[in-house]
Amino acid sequence: MLKWFWPGVTWTAALTSLALWFGAGRVEADIAERTGQALAPYAWTTFDVDGRDVILKGMAPDPESRKVAVKSVQQVNGVGDFSDLTTILQAATPYVFKLTKSGEGIVLSGFIPDNAMRDSIMSAAETAGQGRLVDDEMALARGAQPEFEDRVHFVIDLAKKFSEAEIEISEATFSVKGAALNDATYSELNAVLNAPLPHGLQLSSSNITKP
Repeated sequence: MLKWFWPGVTWTAALTSLALWFGAGRVEADIAERTGQALAPYAWTTFDVDGRDVILKGMAPDPESRKVAVKSVQQVNGVGDFSDLTTILQAATPYVFKLTKSGEGIVLSGFIPDNAMRDSIMSAAETAGQGRLVDDEMALARGAQPEFEDRVHFVIDLAKKFSEAEIEISEATFSVKGAALNDATYSELNAVLNAPLPHGLQLSSSNITKP
């Protein structure tokens, strides 16, 4: 009798363990799916799930973004223990962006608020560089004004008219020096800089030479 009884008990216990294991796996997968949906608007976040427990990670672009992401996870039904390991992007003051153009290529430095903007800026600079090297020395920081991206694209477009240039944005002020590509672009640059600048920019200094 014992020979038949214990294997049966062992098999029953094994089936029970498997059922519990697969059940736990389904719960974890469900928690992960719904947490992922809740965090979909916040591309800067990542998370780990262990059973019902969730650990939130990532670098928030600002305190408010961190707050709403944390709240989104806390509102996911069924989450057990929740750990917030997120950090907040450092603030930069003044918020500076600089473009340097030479015969070797273009160097971009200063600050940008996120990597999505980095991709957009790099793409525009590579087009402006016409096949020359574009060196990315930009660092992430918060504190950009709402017009920041438009101002940067304005600077990149302006750089096309130079053979060599140093152009800097600091908050809403703008400075430029360099050598124009030719007589036509020299005239164009002077016309642009003597007119009201777009995106709320104010010219602080300019020094443009003829080719």
